[in-house]
Amino acid sequence: MKTIFLALLVSSIFSCSEQGSFDVSDEEAINRIRRNYVNGWLADDSETVVGLFAKDAVIIPSGLSPIKGSEKIENYWFPNDSSKTIIHSYSVELLDLQGTDSMAYSLEIGTLNFTYTSGDFSMTKESTSHATTVYKKNDDGNWLIVSRMWTSLNK
Repeated sequence: MKTIFLALLVSSIFSCSEQGSFDVSDEEAINRIRRNYVNGWLADDSETVVGLFAKDAVIIPSGLSPIKGSEKIENYWFPNDSSKTIIHSYSVELLDLQGTDSMAYSLEIGTLNFTYTSGDFSMTKESTSHATTVYKKNDDGNWLIVSRMWTSLNK
C-alpha cells in the first residue's frame, strides 16, 4: 500500500510541475542504472550497487525504518562482519517508468533468491517484492537513485 501511495504521489508531482520532458536518453540512463543494480548484486559488487545512490539517498526495506545516507546503506547491505550473502538469482520486471528532465520513478516487481550465512547459521530464501525507486539528475547530468523502498509480497 505504501508503494502505491508513493507512486501516486510522485506521479501527481510530476504531472503538476512545469518540468522539461523525459526523453529517450533519460529513459536509457535509468534503465542502465536498473541493469547495473541487478548485475551489481549478482556479482557481489558493493561498489557498483552503492555507487548508484546519491550520498543522501534513503532506502526503506520492507518492514524496517528508513536508512539514510550511502554509508549507512552500504553498512546495512554489506556489513563489515563475518556474515555473507550470496545472491543466486535476481530478476526484476519493470512495471512503470515515468519522469521529467530532472526527476523520475520506476515501479518494479522482483524475485530474489539468496543464501545468508553468519557463523554456524545459514538460511536460503526466495522473496518477491514490489519496489518504487526515485531517481534525480545531478548537476553533472547523471542520474542517481535518491530513494528506494520495497515491500515483500506474501506467497
